[in-house]
Amino acid sequence: MTATCPIKINYQMACPFFQQGSVASISPGPATVVDAHKVSNWISRLSTAFPRFERIANHGSLSILEKEIQNITPLLAEGQEIASSTAILTPVIEMINRLAKPRLAQLQQTYTAAQAKVAADPKLKSSDEKLEAKWQKLGFPASVLEFHIDCARFLVDSGLAFTIAGYRETCGDAREHDLKLDGDGHPMIKMNGNFVRWETIARELEYDPKSDKIKSRGYAGNIVQSWNYFHPLGLVQKDRFNYDAAYPSYQLSQNEYDRLIAHSRKFYETNREIDPGIAKDCVVQFFTSPRRQGIPEHPLTDNLHENAPVHIAIRLITADKQVYSFGLQMPFEEQEFVLSDYFSTFLATALTNVSMRDYEEFRSHEGRIVTSVPLSSARSQNILNLINELNKKQLRFQYTRQNCSSLMQEVIQRAGYDVDIRTTAGATLYGMLPDLNQFPIIGKGIAKIEACARNVWAALPKFFRKGLTFGRNVIFYLPEKFGTIMVNLLMLKMGAAKKTAPLQEGTEDEELYNKKGLQNFSSVIRSWTDIFKDETSAVNHSKFFIDWQNQQKSTFVVPASSPPKMAIVPPVA
Repeated sequence: MTATCPIKINYQMACPFFQQGSVASISPGPATVVDAHKVSNWISRLSTAFPRFERIANHGSLSILEKEIQNITPLLAEGQEIASSTAILTPVIEMINRLAKPRLAQLQQTYTAAQAKVAADPKLKSSDEKLEAKWQKLGFPASVLEFHIDCARFLVDSGLAFTIAGYRETCGDAREHDLKLDGDGHPMIKMNGNFVRWETIARELEYDPKSDKIKSRGYAGNIVQSWNYFHPLGLVQKDRFNYDAAYPSYQLSQNEYDRLIAHSRKFYETNREIDPGIAKDCVVQFFTSPRRQGIPEHPLTDNLHENAPVHIAIRLITADKQVYSFGLQMPFEEQEFVLSDYFSTFLATALTNVSMRDYEEFRSHEGRIVTSVPLSSARSQNILNLINELNKKQLRFQYTRQNCSSLMQEVIQRAGYDVDIRTTAGATLYGMLPDLNQFPIIGKGIAKIEACARNVWAALPKFFRKGLTFGRNVIFYLPEKFGTIMVNLLMLKMGAAKKTAPLQEGTEDEELYNKKGLQNFSSVIRSWTDIFKDETSAVNHSKFFIDWQNQQKSTFVVPASSPPKMAIVPPVA
């Protein structure tokens, strides 16, 4: 008869704990007596758990590996107890020496290496934790994080993960766009119309963080083959910035197209129809995505939020249901310089492009405002011609003078309309401050005084109001001019005299004026005389465009979603 006793593990000694710069180890407890059943049961459980642990240790994210270390620690502790135990029957001793100890040694070696791997790179572990959270929101298979972390890092770092998920949500068909798994669990990505295994794509493509592009591995030096993901083919050899002609990013179904055309005609409820009697079988859309950008929700910060700049993106839907998505976007190297120092380079003039599939399409948002304007096919073609023409030119970008709103003005004018978005830098800064009527306690009283003053002003004769306005302009002329100079000096400090590249040879350096469109200029401040000009601090501000959007009957708001989608057609009521 074999004497047995249950294994009692001292977990204070057995379970590792992580300290900064240290690797945990397990100390076996006092020797115990085990039987064959206990050893066999441990080997069986290890045979199930170890292959997964080993794969994650070799190919998984560090955040998941850390969890797996914790999960397998009790099994390791039990194995150490068995290895240091005594047994009455010789067959049990042989079983421990021949079967348990070699497996335990392999587990211990992998376990120690895994601990060292996690402890050696805390930054990568933190990055993997953030990646894991994003991955879950995107709805991709968790097994990719466990066994193919190189694929997951490639997809998230390059932004391809968000594009794939965005197209999946837009078309509503995971068979069309998704991260799929092959029969053996290997991830597959759509490429040139077919789902291709990651191991094949990894041999052909790489993500270059310096240019923020996916490139072919086989082309080094100045020869670059850029890849991007579009509907319906997936990964294709197309560059969003450099192209021969504008190309579509999506295609609507017949039902979606019909609904969009019908909805867009609501625009005529607040605007006159251009080209009456001509079929409007195309649509131009403008969408904005206001964000709080860390601004707390409070009445005193409402003005700051409303005056924060917002990107304006554009879509063109043609009669053949193709969706062209585009907007102004600085190449990555231009962004690096402009955003390198907010107090020295932020207002510098940089180069920009009209990029295909605007970068806002699949970015998370807190609510997207979409406005549709009906178009004839001729006007639609004029807009495409404009994009192709601009693609051949050097375009200048500057955050106050020539931003994404300048392209919007060019496009909407070709649609037959106009939106005034002009203000000054001084007015923008002043507008960010809270109004007196927004302050607690005194706000209500001030609001009543303001309402009373407006009523009195409205009741005054027109000639009297004009006289007061003229007197006010005379009195405040010098103070306002002084304010303009101070604002221009602030712009100078923030880089308004700097540029990333000179104008192309043969390009005229225009005098800045309210063109309501794209202009050529080397920089906003070109000489000391520009410090005294009102035009230097002129701003094209998205706030006024959003105000215009909110007045249109053809505007609909897309609620926040995860992951976000293109939302071209308004939801069914």
